[in-house]
Amino acid sequence: MRIDELRELLQELRREGFVPTERTGSTGVGYTLEQRLGLSENNLPIPDIGGRVEVKATRKSSASMITLFSFNRSVWQIPQRLVIVQFGYLDKQRRLALKSTVNATSENRQGLRLVLSDGSDMSVS
Repeated sequence: MRIDELRELLQELRREGFVPTERTGSTGVGYTLEQRLGLSENNLPIPDIGGRVEVKATRKSSASMITLFSFNRSVWQIPQRLVIVQFGYLDKQRRLALKSTVNATSENRQGLRLVLSDGSDMSVS
């Protein structure tokens, strides 16, 4: 699936409005989104679409954080250690760590923020 196809499917789903979950429990929302996008459910540690895009879903009322990026060696395009060395900090056990929340409206304590693109440039910068 190309990024423009994903965008169109998501826009169609948004136009539908509320969609009841197709499975009960905590995995129901993600499962329903994957089904609506025509994706096969899997437990592989790789992104859902083309090895580049991981689909995430949550209930509107949820206060839980969502892991958007993880240090999965199969999908990172730069060595994880470089990111940790550049942006990490010493944790309580005095080990170099990087656990942070990133959003699109302001920088976090490491000076990071999420920058959204129109999808035409899927490269890492």
